Amino acid sequence: MAKCTKNPSVYADLEKCPGQKKLPGIRDWVYTTSKRDILSYPAVSEAPADLKEAAQTKGDFVLAADKYFYKIGIVKNNGKIEVENQGTDGAKTFLNKVTIAIPGTEEEATGLINQMNNDEMVFLVPQRNGKYRIIGNEDFDAELSLKQDTGASPTDSNTTTVEASATDYCAAPFYTGKIHTTDGDIDGATGKIAASTGKDASGSAGTGS
Repeated sequence: MAKCTKNPSVYADLEKCPGQKKLPGIRDWVYTTSKRDILSYPAVSEAPADLKEAAQTKGDFVLAADKYFYKIGIVKNNGKIEVENQGTDGAKTFLNKVTIAIPGTEEEATGLINQMNNDEMVFLVPQRNGKYRIIGNEDFDAELSLKQDTGASPTDSNTTTVEASATDYCAAPFYTGKIHTTDGDIDGATGKIAASTGKDASGSAGTGS
């Protein structure tokens, strides 16, 4: 992951910010893979022409043979991305975080956190508007907090919670490259699986926007 560089001229685009979509939350899934299976990473432009380019990566995640980004379904309206800066002047970075609640605490959910524990993961998280953002990177490992709560009463939630926090030079970069999954390659910019299927990442027909 390249460091985010400073280009004063990009501030000219600030007037465009108010017109952007402000839908809260993330979609009902994320994609993840182990850093062990990533051969190369996309990078943020070292000389961004505008604010949009300063927040986007270029290129694809390249995975080892027969390795994929795996889809994790989450409880509806129960996931979010958080970003905050950290460090001292002249050496500040960002702490990028995603928190998701996985339905249930049965074997599959338990096996997932068993596998994630002490592993190094990267997450691709779709905002509500379909744009994917990256949590985790080549230079810094994501710290995982993994827990389960069966609830006590019939009205309580029964969930497995995954929280991933990763230091990064950039604020949760937007990813527009290829997402290599077991269902096919997804275009990170549109959320669509290969043009021939006409499906979005949820598995149904749609625009992915």
